[in-house]
Amino acid sequence: MEFFNYDAINWLAILVGALAYMFVGGLWYGPVAGKAWMEEMGITPEDLEGQSPAPAMIKSTISALVFSFGLALVIYNPVLAISGWQEGAMIGIFVALIFVGAGAYPNYAFESKALRHFLIHIGCSSVGMALIGAIMGAWK
Repeated sequence: MEFFNYDAINWLAILVGALAYMFVGGLWYGPVAGKAWMEEMGITPEDLEGQSPAPAMIKSTISALVFSFGLALVIYNPVLAISGWQEGAMIGIFVALIFVGAGAYPNYAFESKALRHFLIHIGCSSVGMALIGAIMGAWK
């Protein structure tokens, strides 16, 4: 049995998942937690005026595509037999918490960032990865 079957991957689901992740990020760092994030960063809306969001959006898009592709390797893996949006969402949350959360936490600790700052970022990743997983699980 192949561990990775690239023929089974739904490439359109990867693209849609990445777009969904970007949508979550827009909501998360806007109306949901934008004010708290700016407080943690020590910036104001005025500080962002005149700055082009294009470089950050390009980097965020690349990151979302990598997240989506990585999650596809897990969800479309024949060994795991994941099916349905619920299982996909659960895998997305687990991947976000285990790999993104555990991987990023030492950075926050050594940078002396507040737990709130860490939770804002990990919250976005968890919700975004859950949505990617749900899309892929449903579209399998």
